[in-house]
Amino acid sequence: MEKRLELLELSPDVRQLVAECEVSGKRTRFERDGRPVAILVSYDEYLALRETIDISNNADLRRQIDAAEEDLRRNALLLPEDLFEGRTQDGGQSNED
Repeated sequence: MEKRLELLELSPDVRQLVAECEVSGKRTRFERDGRPVAILVSYDEYLALRETIDISNNADLRRQIDAAEEDLRRNALLLPEDLFEGRTQDGGQSNED
């Protein structure tokens, strides 16, 4: 569950931490008794992390990535012109077979 806070209602010190995070990407780690308990990251970085997690949790997409990585290891790469082989100049399928 997500909790929302209005930034202008927070203390100046907290607003400064958020501004540093937003502008420079600086992360702030919150600790309790010397142990990390939370981290402040920019919203853009949060979205990128969520996207990475979603990709890694998607079994079909993970298989496609694994297959592509295997192709890279085997040097089984396609050239850009290979992608369009069999297509006409207007993008349709050619009748060559």
